[in-house]
Amino acid sequence: MKDQHDNKTVDWVDANKPKYIETELGREKLCIQCGEYWPLDDEFWWHRNVKLVNGQVSKRYEAACKCCYNVRYKPGKTKNKNSIRSVYEKGEAA
Repeated sequence: MKDQHDNKTVDWVDANKPKYIETELGREKLCIQCGEYWPLDDEFWWHRNVKLVNGQVSKRYEAACKCCYNVRYKPGKTKNKNSIRSVYEKGEAA
């Protein structure tokens, strides 16, 4: 994402955007990595169940969507993802 003032790449989303919006699809949440709004459900967001003081269980969604999660929180995991090739791709097949 580029900063509008000096064209440098930044890793935060514009502070003027609201975290949540209401659309015809329902409630949507802002991803802090890609800056896009996605529907607030388990298809697009990882979540964890948190037990509250009063005994109820609350669902807490992550700040980055499922597509951006590994890029944001586990950058080394996707670093060499496609480095292993088959013998046919290496040209070693007889």
